[in-house]
Amino acid sequence: MRKYLLASAAVLGAASWLPQAYAQTPPSNPVTGTVVEIPKTYTHGVMPTIPTASPPAGANNNNNTAVVPRPGAVANPTPGTVVIHVNGRVTTGLYATWSSLDTYTTSAGTFKTQPTNLSTYARIYTGLDGMAANGLRYGGAIEVRENFTAQSSSNASTGASGYSSGETLFVRRAFAYMAADNVGLLRIGQADGLISLYDNGVTTFQFLPSANLNGGDLNFMTASNTVVPFAFSAVAGNEYANTKMVYMSPQFYGFDVGVQWAPNVSNSFAPCSVPASGCASLSSSPVALDGSRQINQTAVGARYQGKFAGVGLLAYGVYEFSGKVNYTGPTAGVTTYNPLSMYSAGAAVTYAGFTVGGNYVGGAVNGQMGLKPDGGANMNGYLLGATYKTGPLTVGVVGEVIDSQGAPALVGKTQRHEYAVDFGASYVIAPGLVGWAEYIYQNRKQSGFNFASGSTGAAYNSVQMQGAMIGTTVYW
Repeated sequence: MRKYLLASAAVLGAASWLPQAYAQTPPSNPVTGTVVEIPKTYTHGVMPTIPTASPPAGANNNNNTAVVPRPGAVANPTPGTVVIHVNGRVTTGLYATWSSLDTYTTSAGTFKTQPTNLSTYARIYTGLDGMAANGLRYGGAIEVRENFTAQSSSNASTGASGYSSGETLFVRRAFAYMAADNVGLLRIGQADGLISLYDNGVTTFQFLPSANLNGGDLNFMTASNTVVPFAFSAVAGNEYANTKMVYMSPQFYGFDVGVQWAPNVSNSFAPCSVPASGCASLSSSPVALDGSRQINQTAVGARYQGKFAGVGLLAYGVYEFSGKVNYTGPTAGVTTYNPLSMYSAGAAVTYAGFTVGGNYVGGAVNGQMGLKPDGGANMNGYLLGATYKTGPLTVGVVGEVIDSQGAPALVGKTQRHEYAVDFGASYVIAPGLVGWAEYIYQNRKQSGFNFASGSTGAAYNSVQMQGAMIGTTVYW
């Protein structure tokens, strides 16, 4: 499901810039002939708004992602005012997927999944963007998502009611910000870092509502062990879901710089009565796996944005590094890990509706921002893509190749090779309604690693999946 970053939608709360209107003339009472007034209660839907163009406003918007606010889905506040927005989207899809792990045999027998599926998921976004009388901008935003659980079997009912009760809501993003045109932008909270803010899905070609290779909808409709992790990290949960501070400078001749810091990879508000593995602020532990956790995650980066004779250019580079939880237990036969030291870079050129570009990630990292096991191979990932946009239609293709250490147990023996390709098209059918079609193919290989069991073994050393879907998103 998607981490749909800069989305746009109707701004419900900015009454200072949106005039009141009513959907129809007040009707007459059929008995008395007197006019019946429509209750002026906004929550009853008597304040219609004009839907904005795709995409809708999400937690990140045109006010809170740049030092100088841009025109966009959310109105720019003026001195002494605030803009409150409540947005959402509902996505539905028809899917067909096939993979190497559609059939799996255990001691209990053989299990098999069907290839076709329907799905629905929802998102809720709300926030405030304000400007003080002295020009200081400030605000906050929240993104709420829907959880999904495993299905259970019952001979007394379909189990659908119980399943839906498990679809709880959770907070995916929550942050506050302050900005001044000549000082910069400071964001604090559970929100995007420099890689996501600089890229915004552009050089990683997340051009469909599903986000294509980045945890796209088709990836959730197949066996998860056949899915290539999105190593490029832009707009990925492992990049934006921990609490951090991010500073972005004003632009100078198209260039801006930034820095970020996070004490750990979670939210430090989590309770911890005594030091233990469950502590978010853990710094030392005798538990071996705790040694794979990052602390003091830090990034520095620079970006260029410009336009020359109708040609638009986006280019950025980020270096991200960290410490790690100090493992203090026995070392014999235990895998230890190196601190994070990764490079991310992307570039895209746009002209006459065409965009071409690519992204690179590499260094001492394993998978999606995971720590590399000691002695393991460095990762190198390459992504290339192209899109064409004309009016409401967008078509494109994106591919990736990733080489990494993969399984820590196979350090010095084998490495992992993964690749994927995705192409599709979307069409804005009407304001607030977009439809799209998509196809994806993915392949994962590592000698000596069983992708079915997730451990070393001779079987399932190479797995693949492919799928196609038709989807729609309604947003507001």
